[in-house]
Amino acid sequence: MIIVNVEKLREGMQLADNVSTTTAREYKVLFKKGIFLSSHMINMLKEKGIKSVKIVSDGIDDVDTPDNVRPESEEDRRSERITRALTDLDEIFDCSEEIKELSQAAVQKVDNIADDIMNDIANDSSFLGNQMIALQNYDDYTYKHCLRVSMMAASVCSEMGLSVDETKEVVVSGLLHDIGKSNIDHDIIIKPGKLTDEEFAEIKRHPLIGYNILKNSGEYNSNIMSGVLFHQEKYDGSGYPTGLTGDNIPLIARILAVCDVFDALTSNRPYRKPWSVAETEEYILGGCDQHFDYEVTKAFLRAFNPYPIGTMVQLSDGRHGAVIRHNENVLRPVVRIMGKFAGEELDLMNDFRFLTISVTGLYNGDVFEQ
Repeated sequence: MIIVNVEKLREGMQLADNVSTTTAREYKVLFKKGIFLSSHMINMLKEKGIKSVKIVSDGIDDVDTPDNVRPESEEDRRSERITRALTDLDEIFDCSEEIKELSQAAVQKVDNIADDIMNDIANDSSFLGNQMIALQNYDDYTYKHCLRVSMMAASVCSEMGLSVDETKEVVVSGLLHDIGKSNIDHDIIIKPGKLTDEEFAEIKRHPLIGYNILKNSGEYNSNIMSGVLFHQEKYDGSGYPTGLTGDNIPLIARILAVCDVFDALTSNRPYRKPWSVAETEEYILGGCDQHFDYEVTKAFLRAFNPYPIGTMVQLSDGRHGAVIRHNENVLRPVVRIMGKFAGEELDLMNDFRFLTISVTGLYNGDVFEQ
């Protein structure tokens, strides 16, 4: 089985799993496992907003689909590795029975995915951003969230100067941090609204369930397992499952906590639209020393700066300009004003005259308008 983007589907491909609508509110099966796709069915998938489907891989080489299975450029090879990672994680997470432990084959697949993430990011600084955008186009499931979190965590580790071995542990833990949700009632996981107290209590079990799955597998060290167990802890002790505080929370879990919340808020959900990168980072920064570790948050903001130098931004006072320098708080850069107010430079972090001014978003108008 492989996961194929709907845009690259061809007539005659066979579905390896049921295809359903993507929102909990309108959940229904469109096409059943085993059928062969026609052009009409492919068009219907596109019209319904389905981004990817599972295709039987047996005999796929007999179909003339080089774009799907025979990548030629380095970019295509990286995309193929992402597709393989999604396929492998889907098989690991999607089990018809309660998961007690991971098989040796599953452990090896996770290890291979972690190596691919680290190698690709190390060899191309633009890789992560491009692939994160691509992954947002896939229908959202727990295992895809885990892949995105692990990719973000790799860059945070780089910003923090962690060693290769330390980074590998964070990436592996990120890939498996929500494995415990596989043993939670799926209707609770996809519920499009506020959970009842009983349902939330059930959700709160997933870190411990995940920890036990890894422990029973006998293949993971205590640091990797602690990332899975404690990624829902909060800096002020209000998290779960144990209420750890501050630096008592292992660093690996503090890193995953920031990446986990960022991905959750910037992803589409049946009950809300995704937040923008900037407003999500504002929220995370505002939660420092309550929910998040400040040093981890600063590293995250450096890795995922929403306003790279040269970006045109809109300011809260109605003016717009270009970002020319970054401050420690990347959400408050130095901006050179353009348009009819051109010339002034505003340091939004260090100049007390501009502390009430903030960046409200990207500017898409005519910067030369007088």
